[in-house]
Amino acid sequence: MPKLTDTYARAYDCCDDVFTELGRFPTIDLIRERIGVNSPVTIKKAMNEWTQHFAEKHFDKLNRPDIPVALNHAMEQAWKLAVVEAEKAYLQKELGYQDIIAENRVAMAGLEQEKAFLNQSLGQARGKIAESEQQIQVLRQQLDTQAETLHQLAGQLTDAEKQLTDQQTLAQEQHQRWQLQQDQDQAWFARRISEEKQFAEDKHQDKLQRQSQQIALLKESEASLRQTCTSLRQELRRVETALAECQKNTGQRFKFKPKVKANKKGGQG
Repeated sequence: MPKLTDTYARAYDCCDDVFTELGRFPTIDLIRERIGVNSPVTIKKAMNEWTQHFAEKHFDKLNRPDIPVALNHAMEQAWKLAVVEAEKAYLQKELGYQDIIAENRVAMAGLEQEKAFLNQSLGQARGKIAESEQQIQVLRQQLDTQAETLHQLAGQLTDAEKQLTDQQTLAQEQHQRWQLQQDQDQAWFARRISEEKQFAEDKHQDKLQRQSQQIALLKESEASLRQTCTSLRQELRRVETALAECQKNTGQRFKFKPKVKANKKGGQG
């Protein structure tokens, strides 16, 4: 048995509905309108299977000798009457369906207009989307460019930070060397100043000592000169006394006054 699809099953069942309501064999158009599926191959296959089954069923009825012909005819008439009643009921339903179809067509027209408006809006939206996609593409290119620039700047920043770190390390090392050199220079200057101060103090002390020695020598020379002066004064008094005595003795002996010039020489002497 072939595999039955949903379209096939609905088309097969619809064949019974069409035959019961309309009293005639179904067609592809009738089946397609009722099930709302446009699949002629599947519908045709379902119709053929239904027709074959219908023929087999009525062929069996006609070949039964146990059923009288009158009864079979009465059954056909009853069937036709039932079909007529069914057609009347169907006509009423069909009128209702036609009203519903008309309303649906009006609604469909509105929907078609709305669909056209939506299609127009969709076209405009698609145009805007296309423009937006172009703008997005441009922005993506700009973003890629900025990302590449940012990457380059990040690399440059990393290099700059490394150089700055190296320079800071070098500056710190130079500062440490400079500080060490300054400490050494200050220590050398302090030592040099101390040595110069000590040398100056020693020189001053030596100078003071020499000056003290000179002063002592001068004092000794002064004392010696004082003694010499005292001795000279004493000797001068003695000489003056002796001279006076000599002059006295000379005057008494020769009875003359010494010359002024001689007196001056004697005064100077």
